[in-house]
Amino acid sequence: MQWVFLLAAEAESKGGSFTDLKPATAIWAWIAFLTTFAILSKVAWPGLAAKMEARENRIAEGLKAAEEAESRAEEIAAKQEQLLAEARQEAQKLIADARAAAENVKGDLLRQAQEEIGAERERAKKEIGLERAKAVDELRQAAVDLTLEASARLLQRELRDEDHRRLAREVVEEVATRL
Repeated sequence: MQWVFLLAAEAESKGGSFTDLKPATAIWAWIAFLTTFAILSKVAWPGLAAKMEARENRIAEGLKAAEEAESRAEEIAAKQEQLLAEARQEAQKLIADARAAAENVKGDLLRQAQEEIGAERERAKKEIGLERAKAVDELRQAAVDLTLEASARLLQRELRDEDHRRLAREVVEEVATRL
């Protein structure tokens, strides 16, 4: 850095300043600039421009690919949303169908159970009626037998005649109807 001060001091001693413009220096500066410009425009700038253009193309392609990917993603998201809505609707329909089927099964089972209960009730009534009739017949027969035995003891003989038995039955039936 000292050499700059030395040059400035030498230029002042010759009668001018360091920053004075001299035409020869300006011409040589322009020649150096134009030579450098020509060399750079022939050698460096075409490669640099090609690289910048390639980079610009890559960026443009990347942006285009990103936009396409975004639009595809939006399409896929819309399709997924639609499929999800359809799946929800189908699930609701299946649930409603299952509930309706369950209600039908419940109604069928209830109706079937009521029919079975009614049939069992009728069968029980018939059995009770048959048993009651059987018990009444046995009771009548026992009453006839007791009546005949009592009559035989009263008469001191045994009644074997069918007419006497018929009369005893009629008496027992008449008494049973009054009860």
